[in-house]
Amino acid sequence: MNALNVVVAQLAAFNDHDLDAFIATYSPDAVVTGVIAEPIVGREALIEFYRPRFENPQLSCEIETVVQFGDRWVTAREYVRNGDAVTETIATFDVVDGLIQRASMLKA
Repeated sequence: MNALNVVVAQLAAFNDHDLDAFIATYSPDAVVTGVIAEPIVGREALIEFYRPRFENPQLSCEIETVVQFGDRWVTAREYVRNGDAVTETIATFDVVDGLIQRASMLKA
């Protein structure tokens, strides 16, 4: 699966609130930054962070623009919605061997 397909699968799982499918797109030692003050490291930490969020039916994400660079980098302009609140985000994903190794979020 190419990098863009992995990111699209991750987005679909996010919007479906399918925690297992979402986590399956990340490598066991993945690092996610920019979501909270400290990096989220590893699948277990991702599960702890996202489990309560996925219980919120108003949470969703839409990608407005996406670009793949080379074989492994994807950058997306996203809008994360939580009820009436919308957060514009620039997200970068480093995909290695079909799994997200590193994701970084820059919130507007």
